Amino acid sequence: MTGCKKPPATPSVWGPDSTWTFATYPCSLTTTAGGNVRYVVNWTDSTDTDDVSHASAETAEVDHVWSTAGTFDVKAQAILDADPSKASGFSQPKSVKVILNQRPIVDSVQRPYLAVKGAMTNFVVFGSDPDYDSVRAIVKWPNGKTTTGLSSSPGQFAVSDTFTNVDSAAIVVVWVQDWKGSKSKPDTIRIPVTTSGGVLWSWQSPTEQASMSSTIIVANDGTDELILGCCTGEQKFYAIKAGNKAIKRSASTVEGANAEFVSDPGLNASGHIIVGDDDTTLYAISLSSFGTAWTWQDTNKNDEWGAPALSGSDIYIGREDHNLYHFTDNGSSAGMAGKYGLNANVVDAPVVDADGNVLVGTDSGYLTKFDKGISSPIWRSHLIPYGEVNGIIIGSDKTIYCGSDSPYVYAIDPDSGHVKWSARLNDIGDRPVLGQSALFVGSHEGTFYSINPSTGTVNWHDSLCPGIGFETAPIVAANGYVYAQDGNDVLYCMNQADGTLIWKCDCSSYLGGTAAFHHRRARIAGLTGNNPDPSITSTGNIIVVGIDAVYCVAGYTAGPLDASAPWPKWQRNLSNTGSAGSK
Repeated sequence: MTGCKKPPATPSVWGPDSTWTFATYPCSLTTTAGGNVRYVVNWTDSTDTDDVSHASAETAEVDHVWSTAGTFDVKAQAILDADPSKASGFSQPKSVKVILNQRPIVDSVQRPYLAVKGAMTNFVVFGSDPDYDSVRAIVKWPNGKTTTGLSSSPGQFAVSDTFTNVDSAAIVVVWVQDWKGSKSKPDTIRIPVTTSGGVLWSWQSPTEQASMSSTIIVANDGTDELILGCCTGEQKFYAIKAGNKAIKRSASTVEGANAEFVSDPGLNASGHIIVGDDDTTLYAISLSSFGTAWTWQDTNKNDEWGAPALSGSDIYIGREDHNLYHFTDNGSSAGMAGKYGLNANVVDAPVVDADGNVLVGTDSGYLTKFDKGISSPIWRSHLIPYGEVNGIIIGSDKTIYCGSDSPYVYAIDPDSGHVKWSARLNDIGDRPVLGQSALFVGSHEGTFYSINPSTGTVNWHDSLCPGIGFETAPIVAANGYVYAQDGNDVLYCMNQADGTLIWKCDCSSYLGGTAAFHHRRARIAGLTGNNPDPSITSTGNIIVVGIDAVYCVAGYTAGPLDASAPWPKWQRNLSNTGSAGSK
């Protein structure tokens, strides 16, 4: 019977003779008893009861933190677990000198607004010590795992973990500790963990540690879905896997270090990636092998190429020499079928309508329509006195829409070139897109618009990023959402019908402190001056070609590119063909 058991023996207490304020003091206890025991420890400034049961003669480890300096007596009492009325006397006091030490500080924690289940999420802890002692960050994740990192003071610590469960407010606890063991106050962070709206992965080029410089192609080579694009400064064109960002292949310019890929690429029906460099050469790179199928060189000129429009074997492309070129892809060679001098810089990419006619904008304010042979214009429409006409798209009724260096978006009659309507924005608009029932465009002043394509009236508008602006084309998804990327690489997901903001994703915040935040690419007028546009994978994840990295943002499996929309992204489709006759 429990009433017959003796009280435990008086415990033995030992530990260091000194410690610092705010440092964890380790104390060891042991006793003998006729059963398991718990301990009551008097630290002088407080009394604690151990909540763990210990066997007779087992060494128990208990901790304490003093917040004030001084000399403190530590005494312990053992209580029989089976009969708390049986208790030992208190031990002889263990004298501990606590030395004053200033407490370290968690200055801030940089982290994304939300995490995506199954994806690595980066945090950066900024910490300091008033005494300039070296400091260690301690981060406790929801799964119980702890990450640490050491730095001089003040310091920053890049840490990361993968969240495995969806949670409306997963708890991450952060401390900073100096070499003496003194710890800061805990900083408790609650972060939503979701399945969409956060970065799944980020990619930087292996040599430049930079983002891609072109709008990308999303294509399947028969084995993998690939992200295809070039990087300024590397003379390389990359294929990376959409699923895990691994580099699958790369191709180099024929001029090596003397030339680099500069144009936004397109993928034609022959499986050739058409892309130009900044010197003399136009390339056809095979999607399947990444070998060069053919090159076309103009050795008399050193003018860079723009982005192509692709229709069957036909290639239409502008160049810095003020000409619009027409090539045919013959499989292993290219034939120049014609060119037309525009007496102005070609802006953005040409497009091809369902009848094979070619439309191109210039920096002299003109929109020009050619027949397939581009021998002479069918019509020229002077939309603005001077400046760029860009972002040409085509509706299902053949109406032409475009942006310009003015606050207006235009709808153009395809037969006459006359303006059907113009819609005024609060600033210059950029590359519009066309969904099933609305035209979408963002302004350089940060307002996003839904416009009725028949009348030009504004359905709704929302000032999402004032002073930052939109300088890329949106994406229309099949699930009723529209995506738009602002100048700081924040991606917005909105309801097409009413503009309701579903979520926004600050892509650069996922880089873990390595990004050059809020330094947008400088926009240069002309052929290749547009910022790279976002795209979308077959699984509905959005690819953002950011300032510092390429990001894959988790989207929705029900929301890939809207195949029923007349022109749902820049150059219409994932291949960037710019042709109304191809999906």
